Amino acid sequence: MVRRREHHEGEVDLAALVDVLANMLFFLLATVTLLQLKTLNAAVPALSTGEVSTGKAVDVSVEVRASGYILKASGEPADKKVTFTPVDKTIPRREDGHLDSAALSKELWEIKKIAPEVKNIMIFPAQGLLFEEVVQTMDASREFPSATDPNKKVPLFSRPVLSELLTEDEPVAAVDPSLAPPAPPPEAP
Repeated sequence: MVRRREHHEGEVDLAALVDVLANMLFFLLATVTLLQLKTLNAAVPALSTGEVSTGKAVDVSVEVRASGYILKASGEPADKKVTFTPVDKTIPRREDGHLDSAALSKELWEIKKIAPEVKNIMIFPAQGLLFEEVVQTMDASREFPSATDPNKKVPLFSRPVLSELLTEDEPVAAVDPSLAPPAPPPEAP
């Protein structure tokens, strides 16, 4: 006697599969590290090939030289009631050889109080300066410590424009003695 198999179309029980997938989903959610996106508030300086005048606004420029800063400001503020005296100031390096960025920020704050509408500042670095000194100058021109709250910063010039390198008559000395070029060996007589 030959038995015939009867083919039954039955339903598949998916309850076990759903339980396994739910457990896997909870496990994956518990072990995955979520990606945290952060932004860096940094304005990239523009590049210029020379002095740029904005017309009747106050033009502010800083030359970064081996001897220190040369700060210049000229023009007319937007508020006609305020009298603006052109600025041409030299801020020498500190005795330890570093740039005096605190004095630069203080002088820029005085200009910003008279002409708060100005956002651009031209920065002219000299050839041979350390990169850190150019960055320090840009940082000093962007914000000033608040007089009322030491944890807060007052914005100064939010758009620094980095210009081409200046050439100087005097040699640019390295601030860090370890970065200075070695002295040539003495010549034999």
